[in-house]
Amino acid sequence: MQRRLIPTLIAVVLAVAFVAGTLVYRDTAQAALYDEYARAARNVGAALTARGDARLAPSTLDTARADAGVAAADGRRAERLPLLDKRGRVVTDIGEPGYGINAGTVAPLRPFDLHDGRLPAAGGEAALDARTAGRIGVAVGDQLTVVDAGERRQTLRLVGIVDVTGFRGGRSSTVVVTDAELTRLTGAAGYREVVATLKPGASADAVRDRIGAGLDARARTGRQLRDDLAKEASGQLGGLLVGLGLFALVAVLVAGFVIVNTFTILMAQRLRETALLRCVGAGRGQVFRRVLREAALVGLVGAVLGTGLGVLVAFGLSRFSPLLGLPAGGVVLTVPPLLAGPALGLLVTVAAAVGPALRASRVRPIAALRAAVAESGAFRRTSLILAVLAALAGTAVTVAGVRGTGGALGAMVLVMLGGIGNFAALLLLTPRLAGPVVRGLGWLPGRLFGVPARMATANAARNPGRTAATTATLLIGVALMTGGGTVAATANRTADAQLNRAFPVDYVLTPAVPGKLLPAAVAGEVRAAGFPSAEPVRLGEAGDVLVGTLDSAGVAPGTANVAAAGNVHAVVGQRLDLVAGDRRLTVTVAAVPQSASLAGDVVLAAADFAVLFPDVHDDALVLVKTAPGQPAATARQRLDDALAARPLVQVADLREVREQRNAEIDQMIAILAALLAFALVIAVIGIGNTLALSVLERARESWLVRALGLTRGQLRATLLTEALLMALAGALGGVAFGVLYGWLTTKAAFGAIQPQLDVPLGQLAGFVGLAALAAVLAAVLPARRAARA
Repeated sequence: MQRRLIPTLIAVVLAVAFVAGTLVYRDTAQAALYDEYARAARNVGAALTARGDARLAPSTLDTARADAGVAAADGRRAERLPLLDKRGRVVTDIGEPGYGINAGTVAPLRPFDLHDGRLPAAGGEAALDARTAGRIGVAVGDQLTVVDAGERRQTLRLVGIVDVTGFRGGRSSTVVVTDAELTRLTGAAGYREVVATLKPGASADAVRDRIGAGLDARARTGRQLRDDLAKEASGQLGGLLVGLGLFALVAVLVAGFVIVNTFTILMAQRLRETALLRCVGAGRGQVFRRVLREAALVGLVGAVLGTGLGVLVAFGLSRFSPLLGLPAGGVVLTVPPLLAGPALGLLVTVAAAVGPALRASRVRPIAALRAAVAESGAFRRTSLILAVLAALAGTAVTVAGVRGTGGALGAMVLVMLGGIGNFAALLLLTPRLAGPVVRGLGWLPGRLFGVPARMATANAARNPGRTAATTATLLIGVALMTGGGTVAATANRTADAQLNRAFPVDYVLTPAVPGKLLPAAVAGEVRAAGFPSAEPVRLGEAGDVLVGTLDSAGVAPGTANVAAAGNVHAVVGQRLDLVAGDRRLTVTVAAVPQSASLAGDVVLAAADFAVLFPDVHDDALVLVKTAPGQPAATARQRLDDALAARPLVQVADLREVREQRNAEIDQMIAILAALLAFALVIAVIGIGNTLALSVLERARESWLVRALGLTRGQLRATLLTEALLMALAGALGGVAFGVLYGWLTTKAAFGAIQPQLDVPLGQLAGFVGLAALAAVLAAVLPARRAARA
């Protein structure tokens, strides 16, 4: 293998490593999830599961235990049991309190593992899941406080720490108590699930059918239960694996550009050699096969090395799994990923070399007397036609998405598809645009730094096809990073603006238990504690329309405010009919606010709301604003003290909500940048490869300019500047395209709400600076080699 093909080999290795690593990580993460979720099906031969919120009667367990094929059976219970943290506030997950589950009586059938201490054996004792224990800072021997069905605080002694996954309570805070204690605390009876182990030789299907006969329950064998749990576990991986797959596709695409560029330059350098082969009798097919054999060798070696590196990538991803809420586990190697990597590397490399191989096979023997072969006019015309068609289609689809066709999700998909079409057009037009763009970027350096900068501009613009293929690799990576950063920043800014406009408050009080309301007295108690602005919001449903009322909305009787982002589409002055049961109300739309509303799709005056919902006397939420000049920490402590007697009132601190959202967005951008770093590394290798090959191609030119007086330093500066110009052309093009489609994607996602564009200038400058620095570093060795001439 020629030394000049080594950068191409590296590009193949990295692209295959990302693909193979993603596939191996998929198997690794699935195995780890299956192991955790399979805990709920461990030793289970047959199971009965209640449907929905129903319960299985205690007699169901007696029936299962009496079956001839059952060795042992146990009942599993899970009921809402709010847990309080050390501040006395309810511990929630995604806005909901956790569960209490029973410890069970058959050890092999328990859906959890004991990590520390022991299981509760009497009233007043409890075990807690390990995640929640770490979250609220408790250990064995501490006291836990839960809220019973009568909303009274109950103190339990923590005797054990458990790991619960795959059971109903495994996704929330989970308190483990005895059966009798769970009944006392929640007032509920019956089982969510009855599970059984089987005697040797017993038929799982037969036992399942017998114990489930006549019951409105889901009867499954242990294998069926495990399969269902496996599907549930796979659902957690779906979005992550799709995202990794897309990034792998980007890496492959960028590697393809590098390979095409490499073989195009190689074929140009071998023009006379190829022509001489044709002179001595080599046929077109022989030349074509020669190039493809070389490409296949590079692809095969790179794919094998990349697959090995992919295993290391999967190992690294698995170590970071806990940060994504997934379990870590040992790397799992299966045959498909180990075969897919080499196959993909070979296929991509050979496919990328087909075009250069075809051009090489068409070289005529007389070309041995020429210095170069010009690109055909037919090829340029075809690429222009394809670019125009792609741009027209992409623009039409983008416009449809921006207009909201297909709802928010459908609109986003349309904008993204339109972006793909326009991006394809941009790539096809890059050879025509590369020269003018590079000349524009090189004008000022040429004025400031003289001959080396002007020569660099001329070199980059002289062969726009090569420059275009080189800049396209950076264009892809930077466009994706910029688009993702723009979407995140714009969504964050718009959400902040919507929150501030709709609810200029500091705290939102909501019921911690789903389906319940806040007592009407809560707002008054908060006002009495020094919060004069504590406004209750009441909600009701009129068909599929959420109707609310709050005083600060300033809605006059007989009129309504209709949120633009809600389920009702109306204009000012329109008459609106609302029907709730046998009650009807007609109002006039007075305003259509662009902000979202926690007070419902339609906001009415209090008197009108009472006409539609005369039985609604309690509040869905209370909006609280801190008195001017009151420190945030002091205000929160006073609010907690005011709500000390109401532990099931959940307090949402909007400042904390904003900070948490900002942290999540920053983390998302960091993950995005880290994943796309693979593509950027490949792109930088492509720039270095192009320059290294062009140095060889332009060896005589370098000798000539040195003979004419250009110093070694000036020649190095010329090549470094050329690399810088190509990198800036690709990076700036990617930034422009990414900002445009990041904005359009956000606009489609927000629908009727006008998003507030936020371009993360610091991040974009970092992307461009990183690309420029990496390109210059990649050009150092080729520049030194050229300067030695």
